[in-house]
Amino acid sequence: MIKILGYIVIAFLSALVIGSIYISTTRQNEPLTEGSPERTVQIYIDNILNDRSIEAYELIAKELRDNCRYSEFINTSSLSYDPYEVETITLVKSEIINDEAIVTVEKSTIETSIPLESTERKSRQTYILVKEDLEWKILETSFPIHCAKDSKIR
Repeated sequence: MIKILGYIVIAFLSALVIGSIYISTTRQNEPLTEGSPERTVQIYIDNILNDRSIEAYELIAKELRDNCRYSEFINTSSLSYDPYEVETITLVKSEIINDEAIVTVEKSTIETSIPLESTERKSRQTYILVKEDLEWKILETSFPIHCAKDSKIR
């Protein structure tokens, strides 16, 4: 009887592990409205997570690019999102005020340990975007792009 119970527990734990692996590897981002500030941030984060730093760099505002060479950008951009840690990124708030937009997202990371213990860490990032040539570009973030000028975000 104890042996059967042991097999059931092992089967249950195996199913949980397999299920969580399947969910984490097949989850897809739902695209936001094209041309919106939220979509720009979504594309930016996706580019950082997938090592497409050139495409991410092209989404920052000209004013920031003028003060931030590409080599400086790639040295700091990967510090904001680690592709091996991030589980989910959720849009918290988006607001357009005149020619600027403020987009806040929440990054959630789940750390799992055996047996059945997990810890979720959440943090928020805020982006300020401006319109350039009819497209939204990232002017500033709440995590450092070290070559950025003085921050408005506190």
